[in-house]
Amino acid sequence: MSQRYQHICILVLLSFYCLLFYFIFKYYQRVDFSSFYLSSQALTQDENPYRNFYTTFLPSIKILPANLNPPFVLWGFGFLTQLSYSSALFIWLCMSFILGIIGITITFYYAFSKQFLQKNYINLYLLYFAFFPTLMNFVTLQFGCILLFLIMVGYYFYLNHRDYLAGISWGIIVAIKLFPALLFFYALKQGRKRVSAIMLVTVFIASLLPLLIHGPVVYEQYFRMMKGVFWYGDNWNASIYGYFFRLLWGGERLPNMFYLKIVNLVYSVLFFILLLWYWRKLGPTESEPINHQPFCLTLAMMLLMSPLGWIYYFPLLVFPMILIWFAVLTEQDASTKTIFICLLCLFLINFPVGYVNSQDMSHLWVRISFFSCPFYGLLLLSYLLGTRKKIYGNNELQCIATKHYSIPALIVILIFGVLVPVIYYLTRLVNLTFHLQMT
Repeated sequence: MSQRYQHICILVLLSFYCLLFYFIFKYYQRVDFSSFYLSSQALTQDENPYRNFYTTFLPSIKILPANLNPPFVLWGFGFLTQLSYSSALFIWLCMSFILGIIGITITFYYAFSKQFLQKNYINLYLLYFAFFPTLMNFVTLQFGCILLFLIMVGYYFYLNHRDYLAGISWGIIVAIKLFPALLFFYALKQGRKRVSAIMLVTVFIASLLPLLIHGPVVYEQYFRMMKGVFWYGDNWNASIYGYFFRLLWGGERLPNMFYLKIVNLVYSVLFFILLLWYWRKLGPTESEPINHQPFCLTLAMMLLMSPLGWIYYFPLLVFPMILIWFAVLTEQDASTKTIFICLLCLFLINFPVGYVNSQDMSHLWVRISFFSCPFYGLLLLSYLLGTRKKIYGNNELQCIATKHYSIPALIVILIFGVLVPVIYYLTRLVNLTFHLQMT
């Protein structure tokens, strides 16, 4: 990328993030951190943290969705509740920003050669911040960057045979978000029993701490709240379970409890089948060069199989998408069809669409087409990773691959993903300015 275009990209991205942070700190943007903060505060006061809260600290009182994080999360980040909401918000944003950069730096370290990194590190960070799921993680102030950090730091320790640190890192993230538990099967299949054992011990201790401090009532409240969650079908849920919900329910229709039991039964069977498929498709362990296929497949499958595979967790997919892209382009018999599938996969995962509740999706075909783009992209990525036994990083063929004829299409997809949010927030700024002038 020439310096001129690089400067334009930096200006566009900087404008977006400045606008976004302006809306967040002026409380014009509702973020999930509000629900998380109030839930943690309720736990410290021995109140029920798993209920709907009202934003009493914002200019206008609004009801917030119930917090879905397990008790360990609320207990572990309770220190934020000792601060005012605005201070806690600022610290959370800084934490997400810094940890996300560390996580993506480890990703680039294993994905690219040193020569390629030295020449293109600015462009790579621009692509990370322009990735639509990354943008949406900052829009919602969710756990995507922290998830990326802990999983990639754990992978760094794992590859360097620092089993205790790897197991602790992955155990903590499993205690925060259950779906990374697939890493336990990954380590087990690769013969790293010590990592698997430390993960289990870490999860057990992390889950036990809130129980010892606040008693079993906090888990009773958590499981009672989870039984009342029916927003799996919202469009940002890219998991198979979310797709089932969109397929069967939408608009004014709420899940029928009888059919819901059938769906849960079918999902359980399908989950078991996918787990067996995943286990069989894991490639062999190699020390030199490192075969990243098992880890990449694990990242994709954990989001596909989870009931709550939201797109703001998709920065995790940067690593497998980079490696599968170079794996396809550097194959001697790479077909146009396979390259098209790669581009389609990126397009669907990066497709810029705002959060839409399933109750606002009245038509079936809209629910399973336009509003299911991330699901189809994740499905394609899992397929591409599963059809290869070996995927390597840090190879010099990447320099050749970056000159491939399909690169312009890839750039257009990424530009499309960032321009839509930029235009949206510019429009909001204009409307807000007009409204303030009128009042």
